[in-house]
Amino acid sequence: MTNEFKTIEKQTTPPMEEQKPKEIKKVRSFLRFFNVRNIFSKENVMGSLSFVFFLATLAIIYIANSYNAEKVVRKIESTQKELKELVSEYGSVKRMLQDSSRETIVARKVESMGLFEATMSSQKQIVVNKNDLVTK
Repeated sequence: MTNEFKTIEKQTTPPMEEQKPKEIKKVRSFLRFFNVRNIFSKENVMGSLSFVFFLATLAIIYIANSYNAEKVVRKIESTQKELKELVSEYGSVKRMLQDSSRETIVARKVESMGLFEATMSSQKQIVVNKNDLVTK
């Protein structure tokens, strides 16, 4: 008993060489339908060359604008980070200044220079005449 199905199948399949010309004919007919050869003729290409340059210029401007926008965004982000750091530094410096400017801390620091807190209340001096000085 032989396998008749395989023998029939072998006989019905056309060889690969015969299929290629049919595919090429289909592609050619497709290109003829759209008339691609005439679209890329020398006259059409030369006539639309200025428009192609215009489109290329627009593309270059678009790319340059996107690069510039990304550069500005990066600069804004870095400035915001720097601003946050400076705000936190300002807060810490302000707290240190408030701590160091308290009356008791200042008094301790100037004791080494020989200065002391005043125990008497301040006096008001009034000038009645240019030669007279009155203290109250």
